[in-house]
Amino acid sequence: CAGATGFTTGKITSQHGLMYSKLVERHGEDRARAYAGAQQSALEQIVEIVAEQQIDCDLRRADAYVYTEDPKRVAEISREYKATRALGLPSQLVEGDIGLPWTVACAVRFADQALFHPRRYCLGLAAAIERSGGTIFEQTRALDVEDGNREKNGANVVVTTAGGVVRADAVVLATQTPILDRGAFFARTQPHRSYVIAARCDDPPDDMYISAEQPIRSVRPHTDADGSVLMVGGGGHRTGKDDHTEQQYGDLRRFAAERFDVSANWQWSAQDFAPADGLPYIGPITGGHPHTFVATGYAKWGMTNGTVAAMIIADSILGRESEWREAFDSTRIDLHRSVGVVGSQGLSTVKSVIGDRIASLAASGVDSLAPGTGAVVRAGGHPVAAFRHEDGTIDAVSPRCTHLSCIVHFNEAERTWDCPCHGSRFDLKGHVIDGPATHDLETVHLVADDPAAN
Repeated sequence: CAGATGFTTGKITSQHGLMYSKLVERHGEDRARAYAGAQQSALEQIVEIVAEQQIDCDLRRADAYVYTEDPKRVAEISREYKATRALGLPSQLVEGDIGLPWTVACAVRFADQALFHPRRYCLGLAAAIERSGGTIFEQTRALDVEDGNREKNGANVVVTTAGGVVRADAVVLATQTPILDRGAFFARTQPHRSYVIAARCDDPPDDMYISAEQPIRSVRPHTDADGSVLMVGGGGHRTGKDDHTEQQYGDLRRFAAERFDVSANWQWSAQDFAPADGLPYIGPITGGHPHTFVATGYAKWGMTNGTVAAMIIADSILGRESEWREAFDSTRIDLHRSVGVVGSQGLSTVKSVIGDRIASLAASGVDSLAPGTGAVVRAGGHPVAAFRHEDGTIDAVSPRCTHLSCIVHFNEAERTWDCPCHGSRFDLKGHVIDGPATHDLETVHLVADDPAAN
């Protein structure tokens, strides 16, 4: 519960920005209604689980708004409102005061949504699993999954891990993006990072807010043992595609100071994957692997979409029908709606494999690294991904992502190595943080007579 879930803002809502009018245009009203109904059902499912399992996770009901400050965008907000009403969502078109300390031109409000502490909720789920007889193994990296040869393997699915083999009737790859290349989900989704700051605030707004304008600003309150907190999120960029990641935090800090007169006490970031055609992929990894399930492409709305995935996949494993299965079908092929993202991913991969490798050949030497900085540089005649610590020592690893050999980029805000192709991330020692990579970057030992070697 310390990865993407632990770093989310914890909004439980079917209000997903200016999404529904676009869904209707791209997928038609029936599929958009299925998505909308699934999100609302997931919200109520979470509230029910919290009550039944008595999970202490600060859950409370709140309204959720998408708003604009630009009078020229009122028509866009109005279209979104009409779409949400047609889909049966609890929306209302509002003007004037919506609880923010500045004027908005127009907003759509979703009534009776919810917010909570996501990690406490997730830990409560883990405890409930164990009470029900389940077993949880942490720090066990899955490396491969074989599906479809029960006679040979004695089980529908065999999972190879770093610590041994696990056999099961069904397996769910709930790893943000699948660690397997089957189904080519790495090419059908785009990895995005987003940023959050939190500040002590005597009187934060009561509800949840997200702007229609770019860069998006997301606001929600929180209360801890020491008082009230304001959380502000936004910014965001393709993973590995921003050379000034620290600036994202600076922009959020300035927004919080200007709009709420507060100073940030904490900051963090998270990663999620946007689907090519606007809808998550939930179901079997391919039509030929019916016992291996995937859930990916939540587009930063994982609290409800993760719960939707749990309901759909549980129904599939238990042989029950699901009214949402077709809308989220993981095996769908929709070239018309997906060509933009798939093409962008392909170009990004080509650019990294070819362009970044050419650039690495002309990179500066390792001596050019200033303390507290990282870059792909040259050492011993070869490119390396190197970071110089403040004490002068250097961590050096191979710059080639272990997924498909793209060249990683340095993330200055988090001091990580991020793959610009498919979103794999590694720490300074090369250890995998996020997939689809399952293997660490190879350590590079600098020559002993190099004064920077550690």
